[in-house]
Amino acid sequence: MELTKQELDDMINKSVDAKVKEKEVEQKSKLREEFQAVYEDSQRHTESKGLKQESALVKMGRLVRLAAAGNCNPEKMLHVAKEVCPDDKETKGYIQKALEAGIPSSGGFGIPSPLSGRVIEALYPNTLLDKLGVTKIPLTAGRLDMARMDTSASVGWVGELPSNTPTAPVFGNVSLSAKKLGANCEISNSLLRYNSVMIDSWVARDLNRKFRIALDAAMLDGTGTLYTPNGLTNLGVQTYGSSSTALDQLKPREMLALLKAANIDMTNVSWMMSPQMESWLMNLKTTTGAWIFMQEMTERGTLCGYKYLVSTSVGYTDTTTDYGDLWLGDFDYFLWGVGLDMELRMSQDAAYVSGGTTYSSFQRDSTLVRLIGEHDFNVMQPKAFVKGTFSVA
Repeated sequence: MELTKQELDDMINKSVDAKVKEKEVEQKSKLREEFQAVYEDSQRHTESKGLKQESALVKMGRLVRLAAAGNCNPEKMLHVAKEVCPDDKETKGYIQKALEAGIPSSGGFGIPSPLSGRVIEALYPNTLLDKLGVTKIPLTAGRLDMARMDTSASVGWVGELPSNTPTAPVFGNVSLSAKKLGANCEISNSLLRYNSVMIDSWVARDLNRKFRIALDAAMLDGTGTLYTPNGLTNLGVQTYGSSSTALDQLKPREMLALLKAANIDMTNVSWMMSPQMESWLMNLKTTTGAWIFMQEMTERGTLCGYKYLVSTSVGYTDTTTDYGDLWLGDFDYFLWGVGLDMELRMSQDAAYVSGGTTYSSFQRDSTLVRLIGEHDFNVMQPKAFVKGTFSVA
């Protein structure tokens, strides 16, 4: 049987392809085995330490259940933990640290700092503050003051014998003073004892949301009272438009021009808007019917080349002619002071006030969970931020 050159080449190529595929399958299989071995070794190493690959909220929920079972007494909690989760060295370690720190049972159980940090990691990624890439500044004494140059010295051309009056820069002050943010949540002890739906994790998520929403609201519109941080709205930032200013394609670009005209570095620029404002911008069209921002916002998540974030914390007013806020800023100029990231305490003996009425957790057979944080906000240069207010086009 004679083969043509083409048929011979095809046979050779098929043979080579088959061998190459066989080699690839063999290599992939080998890699999978190696990766599986590494994974299993990592799992064994982690489990040998008594640690579990669980989220912070799940671990927090377990501590809530133990607090209920042990009446918020660290000694009783440790005893229950040894029976209920004998292999969970991490949880027992937290309780042991509480005992070593000498926290009295009458004062409730305080979660030690290692867990507090882990819970914060689960809390902040859903806030505007974290997504904006803002750096937290520790307020070690609850307060921080720094000088700011408000007006620079003037420089000009002079004659051979200058007689101009010397000038000097004018300095101001920027301060951060920790304000306390708190949330309380009451849980029925019966519900903790008998629930089969992870109610403790629900509580953790509820506190998560309350804390997150409060931080966002204060960052934007905090009134700067004795107990409330100053938000961007009340820090002297630039403003543009009003509730009767119609949104059009020029407004975002004109807001960018305000930042650039103020000589802002533009190193960490972001937009913030409500879902309604996002919809208005996406629906803007040219006179010929072409979408103006739709493609950029949908495909790249940017507006005029800079990322944008959407949150219901950003102002929006539903009236005859709806209007809302459109924020723009370089957040390298934003200051987020933190005196206490978060402290969680639980007690079955505490009392709390709701609607002017005082309730006793002991009398109601409930566990009171209290969340506390201390934060404040300020800006290095107010002109690094613009608050736009526009009505629907």
